[in-house]
Amino acid sequence: MKKIPLLLFAYSIFVSVNVFAQVEYAITVEDLDGNSLSDNQILQFDTLEYPDASFTYKVRNNTSETIRVRVEVESFSGTDGSMMELCFGECYFGVTQGQSYPINNAQPFVYIGPGETQIADGDHFFNSDPGDGNIPVEYTFRFYISDENGDGVVSQAELQTDYTIGYYYSSTLSMTDVNDTNFQISYNSKLLNIISTTDCKLEIFDIQGKLVNTHQLNFGVNSIFNQNLEGNVFIFKFQFPDGNHHFKKFIF
Repeated sequence: MKKIPLLLFAYSIFVSVNVFAQVEYAITVEDLDGNSLSDNQILQFDTLEYPDASFTYKVRNNTSETIRVRVEVESFSGTDGSMMELCFGECYFGVTQGQSYPINNAQPFVYIGPGETQIADGDHFFNSDPGDGNIPVEYTFRFYISDENGDGVVSQAELQTDYTIGYYYSSTLSMTDVNDTNFQISYNSKLLNIISTTDCKLEIFDIQGKLVNTHQLNFGVNSIFNQNLEGNVFIFKFQFPDGNHHFKKFIF
């Protein structure tokens, strides 16, 4: 039997492990020009007018077999979902949190051929809900491969079978503003600690847009007691002396 040099054998194992350790996406989401969006990418809109507030997309099958795909409205905030137009195989005017689409008992998914995108040209998201002006309107959509019953196929370590896209609307704000706002926030046993780099006003809203509490923050450490936030999602609205507003979403 021919002997394999030890160094070559070790190198082949190293290459194999690293190749299989890389996560491959079975599906990706593209714009109409064929540009791929990143997984968890957030689409930003500052208008409610069609077509500027609409995003038309394609889901690409990166595998060598025909697959079935659905899209789940994973979450939303600042809205009740009634003014979101979602098209994927079929069009729906108003969506429900936690519901997957299409809703069709005979065929609750969209077929996509190997290396191809869905046949339909008009699949899109379009929000026309301005919200209440207190917090942004946000949606999270999760595309996933399903079985013949419409149930999700579980991702494996080296093959990701779902892909998430966010939709964010605010008439005056952008996600860049949100991400650039520098606060250190911690919460434990009803004690909310916020380290702020400036004096500002904080308003806390629930995901329906209802004002829960208001606080004045000072530069440095701010300790706020008796805040029952655990197990819920809240929107923090920071209002600065120069008139700018910034939002952050927190899951406690």
